[in-house]
Amino acid sequence: MEIVEVNEIIYGQSFAQPSQVFNSAAFNALNAYKCEQVHYLLFKDSKVRLGLILGVRQGKLVSPFSAPFGGFEATSADVRLQTIDWALEALTAWAIDKKYIGIRIVQPPFIYGSDLLNKMHNCLYRNGFVIQNIELNYQFETSKFTEDYAMKVLWYNARKNYKRSLQAGLNFVALAAEEGQKAYEVIALNRSQRGFPLRMTWAQVQETMQVVPVDFFLVKKETDDIAAAVVFHVADGIVQVVYWGDLPAYAECKTMNFLSYHLFEYYQKKGIRIIDIGPSTENSIPNHGLCEFKESIGCSIGIKTEFYKSLS
Repeated sequence: MEIVEVNEIIYGQSFAQPSQVFNSAAFNALNAYKCEQVHYLLFKDSKVRLGLILGVRQGKLVSPFSAPFGGFEATSADVRLQTIDWALEALTAWAIDKKYIGIRIVQPPFIYGSDLLNKMHNCLYRNGFVIQNIELNYQFETSKFTEDYAMKVLWYNARKNYKRSLQAGLNFVALAAEEGQKAYEVIALNRSQRGFPLRMTWAQVQETMQVVPVDFFLVKKETDDIAAAVVFHVADGIVQVVYWGDLPAYAECKTMNFLSYHLFEYYQKKGIRIIDIGPSTENSIPNHGLCEFKESIGCSIGIKTEFYKSLS
């Protein structure tokens, strides 16, 4: 197995339709300034079998370097286990030769291609990669959003909260892209009032919109913007809620129950299969309130695994 280091243009030609947008050459090139260097690697024998984009940080190779997850791309979903093993052996030798001290790979949740990702998990483990974190990732399958959703899927408290939100006179609004800053400002205020960090600036969201389709939503009470969501289209039939939140002053309106209900309805009508709500753990430690909320509105649970191999 040979490793060929290429630029983002050639890599993008080799993987023109990656399994998820965070593995695209365009997304990584856009965010290249967030690490010291970016390596675009092709793994080939008689032809290209796999690809991997790695950023350099403090002597380590990391995938992703500016996204929720990264990992390998394959030119075919039926890539053989032995081929993956050879690629990992070649990667380790290549990284040692370049004097890197470790390799960190965060695999996507299995909703992004369970057969290939299960193979990758097995091969990473057998090739000396240690599991450092297992995050609980939540997703909503829109097939659950039927006329019986409120009665059969919502937990009792979630159903009660949704009924309360209907009594509050709220409105759900899908914004045009040029109005997206309104949603972002609600999210920024939510994070500020709750004391949580906001990792992306509005300028960075605008940059991302060059390579990722982004949707924006508001919940309004009369003329007030009281909750919002920012959603990326990340894979075929899958969107990811990158940000959502409400203003604490309107907590009695149960705005998050209202927002989640109408987001699910919106994407179900659009033919989206899965809404990736993201993790409710950090460094494997759960936020119990978030976990319970996502389960109460009908989310399923997957895992997002972080692997690391020390080379020093």
